[in-house]
Amino acid sequence: MKRIKKDYPFFNLFSIVGTWESINLNPTVIIYRNDKEYLLSIIYVSETTKQASPATYEIQQDGSQYFIATASKRLYVDYDPAKDVLNISSLGHYLRN
Repeated sequence: MKRIKKDYPFFNLFSIVGTWESINLNPTVIIYRNDKEYLLSIIYVSETTKQASPATYEIQQDGSQYFIATASKRLYVDYDPAKDVLNISSLGHYLRN
């Protein structure tokens, strides 16, 4: 299914800066600005050692859609300002912490 602009309206990246917790028990996400770039860090916690290890990606834009490029695919980043809910494709919905 092709993503179209009306389904995923444009939003300002500044509005999603912060810490986000998954409602699906996926890793916590932190979004922040570094000079001119916005970065998204996914915080993975090892179940055996209990140590956190972040994976950081630059948030990129393709038309009106934002995404991060992982080693294997693009994960799209969408935001619903009315509900203050972040959605990352394949990781699900996140609530602001």
